Amino acid sequence: MTIREEFIDYCTQTLEVNFGQLSGEIINKVNGKKNLNDKPGVSDLKDFIDLIELNISVLSGKHKATEICNALRTKAVELTGKQKVPDGPIGKDIDKEINAFLAKNTLPTESDITDYAKYLTIKYGGNAKKVQKDIIEKVKTQVRTGISRKKINEEINNFLLRYPQPAQKDVDDLVNYIRLLKLSFQEDEVREMIEKERLFKKFHGDQELAEQPSELDEFIDIIKTRDKKDISKTMQKEEISYLIKDDSGVSNELLSEFVGLMTPAENDVKDALEGLGLKHMIKKK
Repeated sequence: MTIREEFIDYCTQTLEVNFGQLSGEIINKVNGKKNLNDKPGVSDLKDFIDLIELNISVLSGKHKATEICNALRTKAVELTGKQKVPDGPIGKDIDKEINAFLAKNTLPTESDITDYAKYLTIKYGGNAKKVQKDIIEKVKTQVRTGISRKKINEEINNFLLRYPQPAQKDVDDLVNYIRLLKLSFQEDEVREMIEKERLFKKFHGDQELAEQPSELDEFIDIIKTRDKKDISKTMQKEEISYLIKDDSGVSNELLSEFVGLMTPAENDVKDALEGLGLKHMIKKK
């Protein structure tokens, strides 16, 4: 059976569940506008599915039509999933789309990532599993960077409460302290953040702009509990456990990394500060 025959047969069976005998008429109508060859590419299958969705949305409504056609897109990915993602402009387009997706979705669920990977594979070709893995790695990097930035902001605020007009040595000490926390940062950027916050506090006091809690804030609240069992359970419930998974499943090492990023072991930090002569940076309870 050719790819075309297998795909058409699957489309017909899927539509029959919802539209009965009309399914044959729908497929024939679409086939008249978009005739597939025996080995259609992903772009051909995408166009074919788009035409089906356009036709059945009149009968079932847009939401149901999208649901049905997503099943067809999944099948299309299975049939063409071994096709290689081309290098060059198309590869860059995929990367651009992923970045745009993550700009709107800081912490997407596993289902969202899976569906978006299928969508990109239908649109550009390639292996859906690989695209999904690439998206997950980008999310992990984005989350680590986001946590680092929030932690740095927190440390800067605490620092300026203690040193409203810090000397250069005080700023140097804070930069060294942040480095001890193993946070992702650029030194020049941190120094600029310190000065910007210092000036803001000088002219506006401790006034803070009200912000709605973000997805990242909610994730930080989860890992701040430090109870790894509860964290893992909550992350699985929220469909974000991919952040702490490797090829073998949930990784205790990855989980510890996220916990340590936001809440480093107090004794380790204390010993490191004392070793660098930064004992005055230790927070007093």
